[in-house]
Amino acid sequence: MHPRNRKQEFGHMKFTSFFFITFYFIVSIAIGQNQEMTEDEDNLYWQPDVKIDFSHFQSESDADCIEFNEKHGVKMSPNIQLEGIVDIPKSHRSRKIEKRIGDDKAYLAPIFCKDCSCILSKDSIELEVTQLLFDVAEMCSRGARKELIETKEEMNINNVNAMFFTTVINTWDERMRGTWASIYQDVLIQKKDSAYMEWRQLVDELMEDNSDFSTQPYEIERLLLGEPIEEGYVQAKAIMGDMKMNREK
Repeated sequence: MHPRNRKQEFGHMKFTSFFFITFYFIVSIAIGQNQEMTEDEDNLYWQPDVKIDFSHFQSESDADCIEFNEKHGVKMSPNIQLEGIVDIPKSHRSRKIEKRIGDDKAYLAPIFCKDCSCILSKDSIELEVTQLLFDVAEMCSRGARKELIETKEEMNINNVNAMFFTTVINTWDERMRGTWASIYQDVLIQKKDSAYMEWRQLVDELMEDNSDFSTQPYEIERLLLGEPIEEGYVQAKAIMGDMKMNREK
């Protein structure tokens, strides 16, 4: 083969190899970013395909597990929370109401705190219950989003999250924990026949009913980054407290 042809062939090979390596690198980054969108060092964030496993229970202290085990005989103590942030348009910082342009935004997601969750021994049934509890948290986050959106539409305001986020989240957090208590009682303590499947079916149905209000990847991105993801927005330094608690006082 003529040297010039060899050179051209080698150049084509280099280009092909470079293209493949570049493509592989881009795909690898995309996959890595996709994985990071549901998990960081401390927390696991709810998404439809995220499953909790035994390795996610990473607490160095067994105190909660021992207390739980002594009271109820269970071997695992998961820590699941609703985490949220409110961002506001920079214009909302003005004291002049007529200058407040744009809607505030809430970012909400159920999280499984890995360092806060302990395990005495592996139990497949309790692991399934933990996943159910995680889904209950998602069910309640959907209820909270729906309530906030309906409140915004009803009141025709652009700061519904700054005004009502705390009140709504606290209400749904209370419902979430009440549901957890019932699940623990029925499934793990009293061990009622078919209790797990009945709760599983009910939670799935309620989640499906509010499927339009599910936790979105951009919400997790916002919580992971720790800073606004939309231009022209800042994190609200302060939002209204729980109005329900204020009324009760």
